[in-house]
Amino acid sequence: MPYDFNQTHELILKSAMKNFCEAGFRNASIRNICKEAGVTNGAFYAHFGSKDDLFSALVSEKLRLFNETYQELSAMDIRSAEDVLRIFEMSYSSIETLIHYVYSESDVFRLILKCSGGSSYENFVGDLIDEECRNTLTFLESSKKYMKKPENISDRLVKIGPSMVINYAFDAFLDGVPEEDNIRGTRLASDFCIAGYRELLGM
Repeated sequence: MPYDFNQTHELILKSAMKNFCEAGFRNASIRNICKEAGVTNGAFYAHFGSKDDLFSALVSEKLRLFNETYQELSAMDIRSAEDVLRIFEMSYSSIETLIHYVYSESDVFRLILKCSGGSSYENFVGDLIDEECRNTLTFLESSKKYMKKPENISDRLVKIGPSMVINYAFDAFLDGVPEEDNIRGTRLASDFCIAGYRELLGM
């Protein structure tokens, strides 16, 4: 039977998804992945440079689309005090779109959130929180003139909101909470954060 590159590629990916889900990235072996795929180790390296490259092949495209959606939702245009509050509301309420995407690609996100330890994706949630903190801090710094208490802005304060909302959404997802209930709960967490920011910063 002639060698079919695309078929071999798909067999490796299918076996990798199964092995990573069962054993986690750190404990899954290329040898077992190849054995279950019915291919040689040599064939594996004709397709992937490393185990991390293989994991990336399973998740990178879905994360690219996730990040594109996130960036679109992070756009900011501040011209008045009303804009500050409007953007705060939009920023937190827009997480509904991201939650919907996570649930629509549930296998990939379970792989990232539960099985990526030891891979280049193991800090996905922490990196996302850090990025949101940077965006929030930039937003607050540019909005100071619309605040009554701008001196209360701090890195520690800024981290509270993103950490609470993002962790809530992903924890609920992993716990099997239905999508609509996750969205509702995340919205409540968002409202809590927004009310806190408004009080602490005098907005």
